[in-house]
This record gives sequence, structure tokens and C-alpha cells, in this order.
Amino acid sequence: MMPYKNFLISLFFLASCSKEVSDNQQNLSELMQPNQNYFISQYECTLSQNNNLNDLEQYIPKLSQLLKNHSFEYQLDFYFSDSQDDEIKNFIINVKNKESIDQENLSLFINSENNIFQCLQKNNNLVATTLISKLDQQDDIFYLEILDCEFGPDSNFGTFKVASDYFYNLLNEYSISYKADFLNSDSSSRNFYWHNFFNSSSDRDNFYASWIDSEDSIEIKDLFSEQSECFSSNSYIGYKVF
Repeated sequence: MMPYKNFLISLFFLASCSKEVSDNQQNLSELMQPNQNYFISQYECTLSQNNNLNDLEQYIPKLSQLLKNHSFEYQLDFYFSDSQDDEIKNFIINVKNKESIDQENLSLFINSENNIFQCLQKNNNLVATTLISKLDQQDDIFYLEILDCEFGPDSNFGTFKVASDYFYNLLNEYSISYKADFLNSDSSSRNFYWHNFFNSSSDRDNFYASWIDSEDSIEIKDLFSEQSECFSSNSYIGYKVF
């Protein structure tokens, strides 16, 4: 795990502003819902026993052609853990679309058209909302971190949105390339994912070098430390395949 991993977990423990707002304002925050930007479905995949990363790399052009032949409309990304050893056996397939994802279309490549890997569905049609965007464009190769979190009893998306907007305003004072997405299964769910995106390892390192020791960082850490708990944090290198 990277040295700043523990900091990220504490950074995105989302803090409640409920002590500073009236009861009416709190009620309004409970009515605030994410604006859906796109849908995400993910699969946890494992290479077959006799296959390796080279086999997967050779299969990807065939997969892209297969999807093209079937007029596949979804964006397809592969996520590989950046903490794995040289022999990579596990990865995530991330499927993205502006509209709800049809599982029949996914069967074109998940466990049906290949003998290179097998997958189990991790989640289906998560509603994804981009809350912070300081990237002009996301590259085809990128770095990301996925945090698995849960709101506290007195928190909700509305109070989280207030905190994230404040975080975004603070980031405007820094020369940082960074994007953050909020994902959950539905508006009533108290569990959510927080995705951090960087276009390169240098962008990621610059983010922490510029931000981690600043007074603003300490303020945000304190603000975000009261409201939710994040159970895991995993870093990946992402590749846009289709």
C-alpha cells in the first residue's frame, strides 16, 4: 500500500455540518440527491490458471473488435492493482454508460466469449456523480483510488455535498489535476464509493506534495472526520479498453 493511503482514508471521512445549520437546513440537506452523470457496473475478474498478463494483452484487441462488431455502446476500462507483484492474476472490469447498463450486452464478453479470464459481478448500475473535476480530459491510462464508505447515522448526501463543495473551492487555490466521483446503488443507500482519479503518477504525487501539509488540508481532514467511515482503500492503474 502506498504511504499516503491512511491519509486518504482519513481525508475522505465525510464530516457533518449539522452543528452549524438549522433544523430547516438539515431537512433540506436530506432532500438533496445526487445528479446522475452516468452508470457503472463492475466485475472482479481472475485470469485462468494457464493464462497470464501477456495472454490478456493479446486478447484485448480481439475483445475490442468483438465489441465493435456488436455495436457495443459502453465504455470499458480494466483496473489493475498497483500494489500487485509482477504476476498479475486479478483485475476489475469497469463498464460505464450514460444510461442504465443492459446485462445482456455485458454477456458478450463476461464469461462467455473468452477462456482467458472468469469474472463475478461486484456491483450493478451504480449511480455515479462527478463532484470534483479539475481534469481537462481523462487520459486512456490513469490512476485511481477506490474507497468503500458508509454514512454515519446523522449524515446524508446533502451534508456530504456541502463539504465536497467546500473542498473543491479550496482546491482552486492549488495547481492540481484531479477528479472525484461519488457512487452508490440508490438514493436511500447509506453505503457509497468515492473514486479519486489522476492522469499520471506525477499528478497524483503532486496532489499530495501540494496539499497534504497545507493548513487547508488539516481543516478538511477535521471537517471530514466526523460523518462517515471508510472500510477500505485500494489503488489501481486504469486502462481504457473500449
